[in-house]
Parts: sequence; structure tokens; C-alpha cells
Amino acid sequence: MLQVIMSNRRDFIRNSVLFAGAISIGSSDAFAQPPMPDHTTEGEAYWSLLRTQFPLSNNKIFLNNGTMGPSPFTVLNEVYQDMLEVDTNGRYGGHEDIAIKALARLLNSKDTEITLTRNVTEGINISCFGLPLKAGDEVILSTHEHVGNATPWLNRAKVHGIVIKAIPLGKTAEETLNIVKSAITKKTKVIALPHIPCTIGQILPVKAICALARERGIFSFVDGAHPPGMLQLDVKDIGCDMYAGCCHKWLMGPKGTGFLYVSENFRNTLQAYYGGGGFDTGWDMLSNPPVLKGYIDNGHRYYYGTQNASLFKGIAKAVEFQENIGRVRIEERVKSLATYLQDQLLHLSQDIEMLTPTEAISRGAQVSFKIKNKDVAKLQTQCNEQKITTRFVAENNINCLRISTHIYNNYKEIDTFLTEVDKFIKA
Repeated sequence: MLQVIMSNRRDFIRNSVLFAGAISIGSSDAFAQPPMPDHTTEGEAYWSLLRTQFPLSNNKIFLNNGTMGPSPFTVLNEVYQDMLEVDTNGRYGGHEDIAIKALARLLNSKDTEITLTRNVTEGINISCFGLPLKAGDEVILSTHEHVGNATPWLNRAKVHGIVIKAIPLGKTAEETLNIVKSAITKKTKVIALPHIPCTIGQILPVKAICALARERGIFSFVDGAHPPGMLQLDVKDIGCDMYAGCCHKWLMGPKGTGFLYVSENFRNTLQAYYGGGGFDTGWDMLSNPPVLKGYIDNGHRYYYGTQNASLFKGIAKAVEFQENIGRVRIEERVKSLATYLQDQLLHLSQDIEMLTPTEAISRGAQVSFKIKNKDVAKLQTQCNEQKITTRFVAENNINCLRISTHIYNNYKEIDTFLTEVDKFIKA
């Protein structure tokens, strides 16, 4: 027993020395990376050079950014260096402001309208349970919800007796808007729909939907898990009351980071139910009775307590990384890849059942499809064997295959995937 303990102790000391040596040798650049490509570089050469900014394995074709976006080296370095500094100097907190300012630039919002969260689901729960709803009030959702937008509202229905109405999506933006209109009744209090559903990647006409909600005196919430980092965003133009987003998908920020936008005009409508340091304007345990003086008049009203400040710094670096590329350029690139994929699939076989709309304004950077008389879950397995990562969508029995294209992808990778689809159809 003593021999095992001594052996473990020697391993611990040896590994500690090696780790300390690694830090002392290269702590200024823990993850070596090539320089960013020059903006004068054109065409595929630019995107090929940009691919080197990611640690993503060259032996893998990653077509599932809609689940998780691999971070570039610059984000990883930023988080690593700050975490090292925290544990070297015993620093507490920090970097909250730079993350908020970066996200406000991304969304075209005010700094005070941004709440830092750990994920989209947290922002949805804050919104769902903070709204002044009572038993019998109706909330419009869709039949394409991710578990993160479905279960908070279903939970509130279970707890408080609100009524959930699930609507289908149309094949065009106009059809979807008309479906929303027809679902509204005098009891409708909230429209809570995804900007881009996780299932088929369709861009919903959220600006028109939020305008409709505003006209009818209905609260508007947008599940924005996918658009940040994919599309150019302007929450003021969208006109929503609340927008919950993600930093670790298309924005390619640190994992476990997100945000909630709450319009300043809506802040005093959305009740904060969890309390902690920073959410208040003061509290007094020595008064009789003890009191909470009030809520702070910014996004910190909805989050509290100790946070991982290094992740905040990583959020800011992720936004900066995309700003250096250009948001217009990113949106054009990812949509171009997705359009190519969709067109090639439709030409590949008449057995392809395309679920993602071909209408330009409804098409983003995700393509979902089925194959007649085939189980596409088996196609996903086939792709996995070839180191091609995809996403099988089982939600709401949709049972399709979803492909996400981002800036580290290229047309050759899409062609490789198409070859696997062709093999699968002919097998």
C-alpha cells in the first residue's frame, strides 16, 4: 500500500514539474497559432488560411456547428491566460464590462440591456418565469422547439397553469407569419419563437412577428441560440422585448457562455426572482424588518454571484475575432456554403426530402433533409465512420439530418459529405 502511495506521489510531483515548465516556457502563447490571413487575400485562399486559426482536427469534417462551435486559438489563449493569472495572483472577478460591451456591439443594444448567462436556456428561464402571467394565459410556441425553449414554458404551464399553443412553421416567411396571426386569441400573452429553429435551420420573420406582438399588446421573446455569429444582428430593428442568445455556437466563444437581452423599456415588467450580489441597489439585515431596497437598473438585475471572469474575457475575444473578419463577410460565406449544399442535395436525387426552405430570406447556414424510405440516423452513423460529424434531429419526431456550415468549412468538405449521401441512397 505504501509503495502505491509513494508511486502516486512521484507521478504527481513529476507532472507538476512538467506543467510548471510548460507554463514558464510558453505562457504568453499557450496555443500556437499562425497569423490571421490578410484581408487582401481573396477567394478560397482566404478561408483556407482562416481554417488554420482553429485547433479543430484536420482529420475531421465538422458539420455540426449548430450544436457546438469550436473556438479559435485566440479565444482559447485569452481564456487560458486569464485563468492562469487568476490562480497565480488570487484575483477575484473582472472583465464583465468588456464582455457586455462586446455583446452590445454585436446586437446593437445598450450595455445596460445585456445580462450575462451560462447558456440560452438560462436566459429563457429568466424570461419565462419573470413575465406577469396567470393561469389560462396563452403562450405561442412552435412544433420545432429545442428542449431549451420548450421545457421552461411547459414547466411554467405545469406550475402556474398557463396554456401552451404549438404552431407549425410555414414553407415561407409569409406563410409562417400568417400561421402566427391565426393562432392569436384574446388570451394570447406571449409569442416565444426561435429566430432559427434547431431542427431545420429556417430563419423566421422575427421582425414582423415582434411587430405583430407589439400591435396586439403581446410580449415577444426570441430564442436566439443560432443567429449570433451567423447573421448580422440588430435587436432594436427586430423590436423584441427579450432575446436569449448563445456564445458557444456560431460565435465560437467559450463553452458555457450566453446572454439575455431585455429591452430597457421592458426591464420593470420582467421580474427578477433570483437574488445575489450585484442584482440590487442595496439591502439591510439590521433594519426591522430586514429589507431589499430595490433592483439595479441594468442587465445585472438577472444574474448574480461568482462567475468565471476568464470566460467573459473569452466572449469579448470571440466577438473581436469575428469583427476582424467582418460580419457581412461571415454571413455571406456561411450562407454560400449552405446554399451550395442544398442545391447539390436537390440535384443529387429525387428521393431527397428538403425540409429547409429554399426561399433566400428563410435560409441561413443550416440544411435539414430526409431521404424517402431511408432512416437518416443510419446515414449519420455512416458519416461518423468517415469522421464526418452531423446532427440527427429527433425532436418532435422530425427525424431528419441537419448539416451546419461555418467559416472553417469549405466546398471540398461538402462534396465529401455529398459522396456519402450518394452512397447511402444507392446502397
